[in-house]
Amino acid sequence: MSDETLLSELCSICNTNASKYRCPGCSARTCSLPCYKRHQQWAQCSGQRDPTKFVKKSQLVTPAGIDHDFNFLTGIERDIEKADKGLAENSHGSAPTPRSWSQSQASQKGQTNYQHLEAAGVKVIRAPKGLSRQKENKSHRSSTKKSTGSRNIMWTVEWLDDRKKRLLTETSSTCQIALAHPFAPREQHKTKKRKRNAQSPPATNSPTTQDAIPTTTNQDKPHSPSGGRVSDSSAQAAEEVQAQLAKEDSPNHSDDGSITKPMGNGEHRFFLLKPRTSSSKHVLIPLSATDTLGDCLYNRTVLEFPTIYAFPGTLPQLPDEFMLEEEYLRQEGEEQKEFDALISELDPEILKRLKEDGQQPDRQSTREEVDSKDILDVLKKDFGAVI
Repeated sequence: MSDETLLSELCSICNTNASKYRCPGCSARTCSLPCYKRHQQWAQCSGQRDPTKFVKKSQLVTPAGIDHDFNFLTGIERDIEKADKGLAENSHGSAPTPRSWSQSQASQKGQTNYQHLEAAGVKVIRAPKGLSRQKENKSHRSSTKKSTGSRNIMWTVEWLDDRKKRLLTETSSTCQIALAHPFAPREQHKTKKRKRNAQSPPATNSPTTQDAIPTTTNQDKPHSPSGGRVSDSSAQAAEEVQAQLAKEDSPNHSDDGSITKPMGNGEHRFFLLKPRTSSSKHVLIPLSATDTLGDCLYNRTVLEFPTIYAFPGTLPQLPDEFMLEEEYLRQEGEEQKEFDALISELDPEILKRLKEDGQQPDRQSTREEVDSKDILDVLKKDFGAVI
């Protein structure tokens, strides 16, 4: 019987062999590495010692106990030094080096730096963390520097058309609205290119002139060595461009005889959504198609990222669910005047009573505090007299 191993000394996993090892995390006894791995899987044990666990003095004054405490304190000092170094690199006083800039960009990948957006003159209202709009915001500062040394802002822009089709794009703050919106057909870019070529004198057999020629013209008219056909087609393209420009610049006549000139670039009218207004309608701010996105957003407020509506240029008026900022401000002013007039007509006694009612909770809380102190003093006196 003396040669038999006690049950308390057997392996806690196989219960066959004598235990040789003790788990640092939970002190479980095991006989081999397979049994230890099985213990970690069954008990969900990490196998790491808890440095804050109570240790007896007899176990502390040992080489192993001193070694454990030394490693624990050294790890704390290392974490503090790492945090101080990170704060020094990200301080506002010193400009970040290209290496630290790339490192910060890599560490904050997928996160929006709102300080960069507000530095561009845009007030950003943050959506609650976890909502879809907050997750969709990928606005960031561009990694390439401009000639002035500053960086552009790559905005996440929400585009909506008259059919409520929603598209998200990554647009630079230096890009024009007319070139940035995604609802333009592909032919529009060719038309813009022909406009630029028509403004300059066409050169025979030049690459720019050939690019301005429509594809159908190249197929119908073969290219001649003298270049006469190319000049004729260039002149025809210029006439088409002039007709298109005249059509876009001409005002639209409404049914009642009034003339309404479309806003925007002739194809679309662009409006910036004003967030969090008191009106039941969506308040829109007109934008110029030739302005850059940065100019349109300067001194404006957006909810996480800008929302821009693109309506057809031939639309005589906005739909019923929208209103312009000018009309909204006028209504706000009228409502404020009505409220001020209503307040001025009230009896001064009523105003005084309303003011006192607004301060009533503060007085009530103060009275309750005084009453509780008095009750506590009385109880102390009573118990003191009994003792």
